[in-house]
Amino acid sequence: MNELTSLSHEELLCFIRSAPASIFFKDTQCRYRFVSDLCGLVHGSAAEDLLGRTDLEVQSDPALGREHYEEDLHILASGQGSQRISRVPLPSGPVYLEIKKNPVRLHGAVIGIIGVINDITQQVTQERELKELSFRDKLTGLYNRNYLETRMRHYVRADDFPASLIMADCNYLKRVNDTLGHEYGDLMLQRVARCIQDSIPPSSVAMRVGGDEFLILCPKCPADQAQAVIARIRQRLKQCSDGILPLDVAFGSSTAQDDSLTFDQVFHRADRAMYENKKALHRTQAQ
Repeated sequence: MNELTSLSHEELLCFIRSAPASIFFKDTQCRYRFVSDLCGLVHGSAAEDLLGRTDLEVQSDPALGREHYEEDLHILASGQGSQRISRVPLPSGPVYLEIKKNPVRLHGAVIGIIGVINDITQQVTQERELKELSFRDKLTGLYNRNYLETRMRHYVRADDFPASLIMADCNYLKRVNDTLGHEYGDLMLQRVARCIQDSIPPSSVAMRVGGDEFLILCPKCPADQAQAVIARIRQRLKQCSDGILPLDVAFGSSTAQDDSLTFDQVFHRADRAMYENKKALHRTQAQ
């Protein structure tokens, strides 16, 4: 304490302003009484423009301002601090802030709030990018089974029915791998994936869920539209075929009119339909 009190007021402010984080003080009316330069930057305005004002007045998002203001009131009333991550919309784009606030006491009474803000936008962005990568199939760029498992319970929203699932299975992948090599097998899968992605509606999601299997989730897609999607994919596969790699794919679909069917039920129906189509293709080619 002696070391602290030996600092002049000017020196103390200099130390606070030089902190590698944004620091602010608020009074018992939730008004900013001190704001570091960095704190002003993360609010998108000059630090002095925040002084004497509450978050109700300085936040560009009224709902966010109300949320911060009510949190301040709770800290002052309860004497308990808070910690949160907040998304703040700014003209230059949203930023993500880690905000820690504690009550300030003098002689046992709460006289205000001290807060520290750290900009964690880069960290949040990197975490989202890593999560996105974990949901992507490295070979095709489509979503993978990890992503599928996150969608299984609530695969569509209530207003997305009727919804269809389309299963696709590449014929002859093993033959291509055995005769031409796995490099050609990979190329075959990449071409099929590209044909699928080029042919589905923007609201649909394509996934590679097995070695040679693909799944397409189509919200707001009745059964006849699902068949139209399959027809477009088949046409695209014909256009992309070069006579070397057999872009021969079996399809099956199933449609849920409402949420009375689980994802597994719809999935297995589409899977059965796909294998029936696969057997029919083999019978036709054998004749």
